[in-house]
Amino acid sequence: MSISVFWTMLGYMMVCSFTPGPGNILALNTTTQFGWQKGKRLILGICAGYACVQILCTLAVYGLNTFLTSVLVVLKYIGSIYMVWLAVHIFWSKPLNDKKDGQSSFREGFYLQFVNVKIYFYIMTLLMVYLAPNISTLPGLLLAGVGVVSVGGAACLTWAFLGIKMQHIYEKNYKPINFILSLFLLYCAWDIIRG
Repeated sequence: MSISVFWTMLGYMMVCSFTPGPGNILALNTTTQFGWQKGKRLILGICAGYACVQILCTLAVYGLNTFLTSVLVVLKYIGSIYMVWLAVHIFWSKPLNDKKDGQSSFREGFYLQFVNVKIYFYIMTLLMVYLAPNISTLPGLLLAGVGVVSVGGAACLTWAFLGIKMQHIYEKNYKPINFILSLFLLYCAWDIIRG
């Protein structure tokens, strides 16, 4: 891979990883409401789910390309429905009076990534355009996936950190913040369905 292609790929990874998407918005909302201690299980679930999707996509590109294409059509609708459900959930959520009562789960973050069509398209594009043409072995592609997951994990942690910093602001202005976050998720769902 040439240096110019590498920098192009890195730019693509940064833009796709750090822009708002279901995982990043959920990380932001969770740490805003619950803080780091209660939210870290969900963040870990998001990152673990991301790693699993990365492995699945790598295996698909390496050997099952036609199978994944039909699965993506179904996931597009399932993922959009889930994003609408998350948007409604975020819209109606309120700051907790007692942070001890808050819940966030590894499972919720993990499952989100399996219906998060944004990362499927992102990872598949990254694999087919940048990685597979330059890496011919499965172990090499899986190793490159570690770097991809690292960038995605850093993006999720960045959004989670932003949520922690916004806790006091959120408690005073939760209605407009929830409205904006819900709109982002609804836009993501709409964009997936129309695309």
